[in-house]
Amino acid sequence: MRFFLTTTAAAGLVAAMAASAASAQDVASSNWTGFYVGGQLGYNWQPTDGDEVVNFDRNRDGNFGDAFPNFSPGFCGGAPTSARPTTGCSKDNDSTAWKLHAGYDYQFGDTSGPVVGLIAEYGKSYLYDNVTAFSTTPAVYKLQAKLKSDGAIRARAGYSFETGTLIYGTGGAAYGKIRNSFSMSNTVNSATVNDPTKNAWGWTYGGGIEQKIGKFSVGALYTFTALKNNDSTVTVGSLAGVTPATNPFIAQNAAGTDFQRSFSKFAFHSVRATVSYRF
Repeated sequence: MRFFLTTTAAAGLVAAMAASAASAQDVASSNWTGFYVGGQLGYNWQPTDGDEVVNFDRNRDGNFGDAFPNFSPGFCGGAPTSARPTTGCSKDNDSTAWKLHAGYDYQFGDTSGPVVGLIAEYGKSYLYDNVTAFSTTPAVYKLQAKLKSDGAIRARAGYSFETGTLIYGTGGAAYGKIRNSFSMSNTVNSATVNDPTKNAWGWTYGGGIEQKIGKFSVGALYTFTALKNNDSTVTVGSLAGVTPATNPFIAQNAAGTDFQRSFSKFAFHSVRATVSYRF
């Protein structure tokens, strides 16, 4: 519903601009060939991940999926509201987003026809993705991935009408800087995040509508992005002078137990308004 309302409003605005531009006597050429630069402002949200879990490697042999009865209360895709699973988890955050971009388009035809192009973009998204494990203690263990910045190189292809309105699909390679962190209410064990900050790569695809107005163009864009984030692990081990020898995290390996989230990708939807200056 959120995507439908946002894109409907944006499409209506662009359609009104197209009608106004078509009726004006001084409308500039509708040809899209050339370089452009600009910016984007919009809204990002994450797909529901309530079925995500935490996997364990208790003997640290590199294979996750070891049974761990101490976590029988279960897991949730989100941040815990208390140490008890009965209170559940809060939803992962949505956020505003902004990007700068530069690109080039080529149009086949003078006033209307197919358009192909390439665009590079980079900016900020402010998203957090959490997964929580509940133990029988009771205690909570939260793994968090924070998207610090992201960008993409996308191809796009569509059709331009004589009104200067372009409808297109787009897709390409995506990049993000992800910070992985860990917190727990357990006070008798140590915790170490392995590979906390990473350059994550993935893919993005979507579509949009854009209206040319003189040297400028304005539009609305939807994309879905998935970044690979499966390298980071957390080791829960001994805390000097505190952790008892019977502690379950060191029962199979004195160095501790490794945690890893079950979802290998950081994924999100985005709807953005765009504006460009075309040379």
